[in-house]
Amino acid sequence: MAGPELSDGFTRVANEVIEEIARHKFNGIQLRILLIVWRQTYGWRRKSAELSATFLATALQSDLSGVKKELNKLLKMKVLKVDKPAQGKHGRFIGFNKYSKQWELGDNTPPIKQDSSGGVLHPLAVDDSPPDLVDNSTPKKEKKERLNKDNKNNEGAAKEMASKTKLAKSREGKQEYAEEVWLKPEEHTKLLNEFGEDGVTWMIDVLSSYKLSVDKFYASDYAVFKKGGWLRMKYEKHLAEQNKGKKQPSFLEQKLGGMIGDGGRIDVTPDRSQTSTPKLLG
Repeated sequence: MAGPELSDGFTRVANEVIEEIARHKFNGIQLRILLIVWRQTYGWRRKSAELSATFLATALQSDLSGVKKELNKLLKMKVLKVDKPAQGKHGRFIGFNKYSKQWELGDNTPPIKQDSSGGVLHPLAVDDSPPDLVDNSTPKKEKKERLNKDNKNNEGAAKEMASKTKLAKSREGKQEYAEEVWLKPEEHTKLLNEFGEDGVTWMIDVLSSYKLSVDKFYASDYAVFKKGGWLRMKYEKHLAEQNKGKKQPSFLEQKLGGMIGDGGRIDVTPDRSQTSTPKLLG
């Protein structure tokens, strides 16, 4: 019997988000609520969804009053946010706030441990043993391998930090018009003037889907919309394929079209410039 497959659907959650959630003391109901919120938003490639307390309680198979209480706590702590208030028959739209610096959790981080020398260990550290300052029993080859491994880990951490810095810089002064598609307002206005709302929406959706599928970011998303960019060429190809299926008018239809006057009647008035005047016989 086949088990769950990614081809049946999956939910993309950034590693940084999962690590940040793991660092804080959320209770069981809160964590389960977050899982359902991710499933109903990121699982459908959207930022928010209409999620009532009743819906969440049903999904969790849990007590409604308890779910309401923990849901309100997550909203108060700004871990969850209301993107759209309730209107008429529609309930409020709730989404996850990925900006952890905005969370108001209070003092619920894991306790900081100290080593034997009074130094501070990372909250997630699992090795509480004191550092091995002098180890004459370790062979030189093993020490060298350990040092090389540490250097590689440090290089990896430095590259990751540099990548995050570039990502933040690429979004300065820009707005997110779709998931992972960032443009300056004036760039978005130029695109609307050139391609119209339908064209811009089509291209933004394609770009968002591509960036999410390959986990990639550009220094400038606007560049791929410009002439020569792969997204613009893809859109022009899309338009050509649409127009290809349209039937072109025949020569006779073009002529008749030119003869049709107001009200859809055919103009049969003779062209006097081509009509010769009859000669009178003497």
